[in-house]
Amino acid sequence: MTIRDSGNKEVLEAYFLNHEGQPYNLENKTVTFMENKDGDKFVSDPNVQIVNATAGFVRYTLQSQVHSASGIAWFEINDNSGLVDSTGNFNIRVENGLRATADNTTYIAALEKLKQQMEALIRQADGELKAELQRAEQQLNQELQNFRNQYGALSNDFQNQFKAAQNARQQDYNNQKNSINQDWTNNKNQIWGQWNGDKANIDRQAQDTINAIKDNAKQVLDKDQADWNAKQASWNDTFSRIVKEWQVKTNSLNSTVQDLTNKFNTIIGQVSDLMNNKLPTMNAKTDAVQAKVNELRASLGQIDWTTFARRTDNSGGVNLLPNTSTFRLFSTGHYGDSDAHNGISIDPKNQYSSDTNINLVKTKIAHVWGDKAKNAPLNIPGGVYLPAGTYTLSFLARTNGRDDSPVFHFGLYSDWTNNHGGAPLATSDAINNKWGRHQITFSIPESYYHVTLRIQQYDDAAIPGGSLYFANLKLESGSIATEWCQSYLDFDRLDGRHDPVDSPDFNALTNTGTYMITQPDHGHNYPVATWGILKVDNAHDSRIEQTYYEDANAAHIWHRQCIDGTWKPWKKLPNSDDVLSVSGGNMNKGSWINFDAQSAYNAHDGVIGGVMWNGASDSIKIFGDNNASDNLDLAIQLGDDNSNHVSFRRADGNEVAAIDMNGNFTGWTNWAKVANTGLNNPTLGRYISQSNTWNDIIGQDNGKNALAAIRDQSNGQGNTIGNFSSGIVFGGGDTKGMLNVAYDKPQARIIGGNGNGPVWHKDIAWKDDAKVQVVRDYNIETEQPGPRTIENANNPWLVDQVTLATFARAHRDVRNHTDFRYPTDQAWNTAINLNSDPYLDTGIYKIGNCAIINGPWTDTNQRHWNYLNVIKYDDNTIYQAIFTGNAIFGRTVSKTTNSYPSWTQFATMDQVAQNVSSVSGNLQAFIMDQLKVNKRVDYSSPTGTITNETVNFNDYRETGILKVVNCLIQNGPYRSDYRHTVFLKITNLDGQTQYQTVYEGDNLYGRKLYNGSGQWHKYTNTPI
Repeated sequence: MTIRDSGNKEVLEAYFLNHEGQPYNLENKTVTFMENKDGDKFVSDPNVQIVNATAGFVRYTLQSQVHSASGIAWFEINDNSGLVDSTGNFNIRVENGLRATADNTTYIAALEKLKQQMEALIRQADGELKAELQRAEQQLNQELQNFRNQYGALSNDFQNQFKAAQNARQQDYNNQKNSINQDWTNNKNQIWGQWNGDKANIDRQAQDTINAIKDNAKQVLDKDQADWNAKQASWNDTFSRIVKEWQVKTNSLNSTVQDLTNKFNTIIGQVSDLMNNKLPTMNAKTDAVQAKVNELRASLGQIDWTTFARRTDNSGGVNLLPNTSTFRLFSTGHYGDSDAHNGISIDPKNQYSSDTNINLVKTKIAHVWGDKAKNAPLNIPGGVYLPAGTYTLSFLARTNGRDDSPVFHFGLYSDWTNNHGGAPLATSDAINNKWGRHQITFSIPESYYHVTLRIQQYDDAAIPGGSLYFANLKLESGSIATEWCQSYLDFDRLDGRHDPVDSPDFNALTNTGTYMITQPDHGHNYPVATWGILKVDNAHDSRIEQTYYEDANAAHIWHRQCIDGTWKPWKKLPNSDDVLSVSGGNMNKGSWINFDAQSAYNAHDGVIGGVMWNGASDSIKIFGDNNASDNLDLAIQLGDDNSNHVSFRRADGNEVAAIDMNGNFTGWTNWAKVANTGLNNPTLGRYISQSNTWNDIIGQDNGKNALAAIRDQSNGQGNTIGNFSSGIVFGGGDTKGMLNVAYDKPQARIIGGNGNGPVWHKDIAWKDDAKVQVVRDYNIETEQPGPRTIENANNPWLVDQVTLATFARAHRDVRNHTDFRYPTDQAWNTAINLNSDPYLDTGIYKIGNCAIINGPWTDTNQRHWNYLNVIKYDDNTIYQAIFTGNAIFGRTVSKTTNSYPSWTQFATMDQVAQNVSSVSGNLQAFIMDQLKVNKRVDYSSPTGTITNETVNFNDYRETGILKVVNCLIQNGPYRSDYRHTVFLKITNLDGQTQYQTVYEGDNLYGRKLYNGSGQWHKYTNTPI
């Protein structure tokens, strides 16, 4: 937030939210305002009013010291136990006001109270002296405890520092208290001196605590300031470079455009040739190239280079003064000495080469006679429109170069100073005989915008003759003077010339004059895209007038204003025959007032036209509004303080209804006359004490549509529940219904009927009102239920007996196909054929002492005891499995193809273990051999890896792969000692002869090594 140092008792309101975004409950709590101010000062004030505790709403009247300097503030929340929470930081920015700046000091409410109590103690000198001293001691103890609580919550990171300082402060206070008590007895007149010492000591200890707490914060601020200074310097350098580059570009812009046009035409011709003669299939691509060329060509004329000169409140850097490189239009109040420049002579910037600071001069030099400087100030041309804020004027200056030349002190004056006492806005330091850089920092008040500046000798001393020289004038925002750069206002400026202008930006044409516009377009703030003449009038304070004559015959005239730096929309001036006079008039039947917001206008541009009335202090607007949702609303906007309303009146002028600015409607609504509501009863909300007839309930006899909310205050002896229950009655014609609900127990009632009163009413049953018979057991074999219980209907699931029987039969069927305890069929003491039914249908078959034909045994007379499990997929695929005591057999047969293959016996774990054991030895040997092979052929598993060492390739003669990482290689394929990362592959032929290959990225080397020596060769690495 931003405040003025001249402010007084300004009120800050805040809503506290917790981490979930809900209102912070401040019940039984207190809130303290805290601030770290510039200059290492501090404010701690518990006088924060809690307006609404449950909503977290507080109000704080700013203590006067908050207005003295900017700072970082927060709120602390305490209860009886001390600090419980604190808010995040927020910045308070203090701007200069119209009075002298208040001293920036520390304000701590607890210490102020301490001071007042001690002063009261001193004033009461006689009879109650000892009692007052004792009471003051108690109050001091309490205040110091409050002081501890407030400062203890500043930051958890600084708790240890605070506690140490607090203990020291408490001990010192006890010593001081005893000293005060003793000295008071001896000489009460010394109490005031003692108090000052105590106060200074307490203040000093408090300040020490604050400084310790803020030490780390100051380091952060210092770092932020250093970072900002670096950013500022970088921005200034970047901007100066952009300005220089743009100056070069603007000097050759026309030739550059022409040169680009020629090149583009050549490209277009080449593309056309490719498209028509060489590559017919490239049509789509050449169309895209042509479109890009056209887009680039059009963009050259639409670049707004003034955007490089953007200025923010704190950045500075942008030169707000035009013509500072040439001093064009600069003048003095003395017009006789240099006719060509109104009291100024312009010298080249290479003068004064003997001055070591001449290299600082970047502009031409303005020469002014020193004896004229007092009465003939250097006037900066035109009016500069400066918003309220801080600005800096910097310049180079020197006298005539003699050691005895006078010293000048210059002040910056303006038409603001003329009207406010004549004192300068600010002054420069001494100007002597060498080129030196000077700066004047000043502030523009918020109520004054149009500032005409002049530099003038400001003291009353007589100024002897001699010369004064100026260069590098720069006006910029902020308080930091940066290097001189040319103003963006110098680029393509038109100062009153009648020369034809090709597509300029109308916002940049602000100097008085007439301009011929040859190629206008809507992209440069034009009213229409038609050539014409622009007249500019800049002779008014804080206002620029522009009038555009659309063509040579002035068929249409457009006008607009720039007020306080803001351009108003263009307005077309109608002919006198086409408009009503200001006193009103008649319009023809069928006439329309049309505000056309189509075509080139934005669909979200807000107000597109309307009617406005201005009264003594209020206004009324009725207008069409293109809102952000691209909908056109008819808006009625009233007044300046939201106290007005839209009034509906009879013919005699009496108001019958109104809508105020809070959306409240006064008047009454005849719902019976409102379409589609169906309401004819006298009220929508009723209190009833009887419920025997519809008149009791509705408030009128039956026969009309009804909808009403009911509070039932009857005794419950009628049709309704009574006992302050609630209800809603509804219906049409002579048919009515009602829902009635109790508030103190689960009870609801439905009422209905026609005629004079309700015909029936029934209480609604809840789920736990219904009782059912529940079977908790069921015998699947006999399909009979077990014991039964009576339970609430909302507890169990209900299943009928038929469903249970179905479940039982399905369960038995599945069980007999899957559970060996309940086989599908059994065969005993007989012979069975496994290629025939029933042993080809799904099921489990128990076989006892049977001879098995087409089984897995060749002896068909042998008797067997086993289980046969059959799974029938279809007639083409049937799975059979035989389970015996120590073996399992299986096969797949097909009835369709009469395929009955032989049985397969599944191996036991013991058999598998024997087989695995027999091959494990061979497998282990194979694995060992395989690992050795991997070390010789697998680059991911090399024989060895050497990192960051020296490697001699002559030492490696055994077959394998060596991984070398960042090593110095000896006897390798290199002539230098640089480090390399490679793979070395070795193949040992016979002990005396080895083949070595080096792989290094795109390079491949090889050699034959015979008895420890051999020539390396590099293989061709031709890219593919």
